[in-house]
Amino acid sequence: MSEQSNVITIDDKEFKFEDLDESQKYYYSQIKLTQQEADSLKIKLDQMTGSNLFFKDQLAKSLIKEEEEK
Repeated sequence: MSEQSNVITIDDKEFKFEDLDESQKYYYSQIKLTQQEADSLKIKLDQMTGSNLFFKDQLAKSLIKEEEEK
């Protein structure tokens, strides 16, 4: 599904946004909002994954350093 200058394309068919009824506009609005939220969550997941890897690496370095000092 894509939107270009108030035209929505679904399954290679074009629909004018202003021709949609209220429920169809609502569905479209929900699709946009849920896609934005999914994108935001993907960014957050990428951040958390990177942070997790960093802390695992720091723990491993710390344990190896401690072991070498013994």
